[in-house]
Amino acid sequence: MKRLLKDISRLQFGLYDKPTEQGNVIYLQAKNFNELGLFDGATDTRVDLNSKSEGHILQDGDILFVGKGLRNFAWKYTRKIGTAIASSIFYVIRADQRKVDPDYLVAIFNSSRYQSFFQSLGAGSSIPSIRKNELEAVEIPLPSLDIQKRIARLSELHHKDIAITEKIREEKNRLFQAVINDILK
Repeated sequence: MKRLLKDISRLQFGLYDKPTEQGNVIYLQAKNFNELGLFDGATDTRVDLNSKSEGHILQDGDILFVGKGLRNFAWKYTRKIGTAIASSIFYVIRADQRKVDPDYLVAIFNSSRYQSFFQSLGAGSSIPSIRKNELEAVEIPLPSLDIQKRIARLSELHHKDIAITEKIREEKNRLFQAVINDILK
């Protein structure tokens, strides 16, 4: 069965604000994510919580999706990073967790199939942008929640494997450079 994203979630835009280093809430921007769309742990960009921003505080399980630019990716927010607000480059997707697992949505949105689809939506402009109504109309295959959780777990293991492989590659390069430098002494 397939459902439209708007039928299984609520979408809103992130907040446009000017970040500071002294604010009391983390302000997530695209620069806080690596090339794989994973949070880099930096929480140095912040905003002050006020009446304008309090409605934008992220909830555990909210999905941030970059809808502007050449790099579309999805990432799931967890409270453990601290109270945060998404910048306006993101759509905030709040999944109805009775119907769809947020980690599953992240996994399929970051899949090559959906990435190609998102690139085609933004094609034809200098700064590609996916409109909200286009994102809401994306069809989402909905296997059982158990299968969704298995797919999400497979995606998580895949990312861990990539991270380990990257560390091994870096260590091999470091070792190679050390050997070459030792030979050239």
